[in-house]
Amino acid sequence: MKRVFTIAATWALSAGAAFAWNPDLDQIAQSRMIGLGRHEIRACMGEPIRRRSVGATDLWWFASGTVRIEGEGFATFGYKRHALCDVEVILTKGKVSQINYTGPDLDPLDLGERCDFDVGRCIGP
Repeated sequence: MKRVFTIAATWALSAGAAFAWNPDLDQIAQSRMIGLGRHEIRACMGEPIRRRSVGATDLWWFASGTVRIEGEGFATFGYKRHALCDVEVILTKGKVSQINYTGPDLDPLDLGERCDFDVGRCIGP
């Protein structure tokens, strides 16, 4: 009986966490961040942990947060290879042109892995 209660509680918490994370918010944030300048990115995300420049393109990495499995919750128990993720901001001629997510070693996240970071800092209310 105790085991059944433990499993039910775990499923309930997982389902609640899955509903709390909204993948659409990430897409909205990415579209609103495109075009922001260097100063605006620094103001909302802080100083990058790594930088690299190639011609007129700058790559900035920010330590972000934890990795989630898309669809993680009640019915899906996924395996994630990365525990942490970084946000890679690509600036072309000083403006954000693309946002990618990587593992801490700059390797791409696997299919189904999503980087969970506080996008609200850069998109406003």
